Amino acid sequence: MRIDHIGVIVDDLSEAREFVARVLQLDIVSSVERDNLRSDFFACGETSIEMIEVTDPAERETRLGLGCVARIEHIAVEVDDLDQALVSLEALGVRATGPARQTETYRTFWTVPAPSDGVMYQFLERQRGDAEITP
Repeated sequence: MRIDHIGVIVDDLSEAREFVARVLQLDIVSSVERDNLRSDFFACGETSIEMIEVTDPAERETRLGLGCVARIEHIAVEVDDLDQALVSLEALGVRATGPARQTETYRTFWTVPAPSDGVMYQFLERQRGDAEITP
């Protein structure tokens, strides 16, 4: 198990990108665009920082919070066996937000924050041979 990335919701991805590149001097390793979000992953040692801009106004307010410009949303943990991780967490009272989701490169689920001491965790299992950071 290892921390794969830290997900940060931001109000403006361009501004976040500029800060992280100029001040922290981190390089973008991948970018993702989905239905209602855009994100950039920045390499930071063996982990990455994901800056996420939610484009739908209602979803943005829910995920970012009213009046916020940025907040850490989740910590992503890479595991070898996603199904076993879910069983182990459920035995400890931790719940997932829904069933595991499958993409071309990984399987993943997120935890409900309340039983996880207020923190949302993303658990992911990469398909063998995939090293690229693209959750």
